[in-house]
Amino acid sequence: MTFTPVSNDPFEHYFHKRAQRADDMTASGTILDANILATAALDALAKIWLNDFPDVKRNMEKDLGGGIPSSIRLSRLLKTFASHDPRVSKVAVVCFAEDWKLYRPQDTDIANRLLSKRLSDDPNEFLRAHELPKSYLDVSRNELTQECPELTTRPDLFALLENYEYGALLYAFYRCPLVHCATGSSRTHGFTRKEEIMYYPSSKDDRITISFGSNLITHWLRDVVSGYVKSCQQQGIVPANNFDAGTEQEKRLEGLWNRLT
Repeated sequence: MTFTPVSNDPFEHYFHKRAQRADDMTASGTILDANILATAALDALAKIWLNDFPDVKRNMEKDLGGGIPSSIRLSRLLKTFASHDPRVSKVAVVCFAEDWKLYRPQDTDIANRLLSKRLSDDPNEFLRAHELPKSYLDVSRNELTQECPELTTRPDLFALLENYEYGALLYAFYRCPLVHCATGSSRTHGFTRKEEIMYYPSSKDDRITISFGSNLITHWLRDVVSGYVKSCQQQGIVPANNFDAGTEQEKRLEGLWNRLT
């Protein structure tokens, strides 16, 4: 299926073309390359966003108490410009709860309460092993506090939850491994299709993996760029105007030269 951009804005059209190219790759079976292209494009939009809106960047730095992790930047991009899609605010609760048990075993009982609702309790061992964790029970951070009141008394733990939102995991387990290492993360699997979000038991250990359908990533890419361009138009901003993608590396080189003098 071919999608047509909703405007003739060249910036928006560029990213819609990236999304269409990724969808074409998926249709031809080259899903790895599709995910590299789509996640890299989303991450690029996140970087452009904070360049075009320096006040947003300053407020985010103040909120986070310093630097902005790229995973959080991508998560907030999705929640800002694709907020009509409830999926962008959801936490991968199973991944969070499993890591909670792993890194804070003293809280195992609390984490197990979250997991027990989402993992099969079928008494038949074979059936239990073949029933996938329930991704449809993933919820937003605020919704999770109603299920797990302990999160309301632990601001640090509540803040940590943002790292397990779908956008943050998309960066951590898709964009980074694929772009930097040309391979997927052990925390993901290859069985998800179309716009699915699906957990699956790992073949390497007892941990649960998560994956996002390639068409979901391009869906988000289209939504974000259209929402971003609309926001720019409303505020009289030209997207990526005078944006130099090499500025950070220029500063790095300048710093190296300054050390010599």
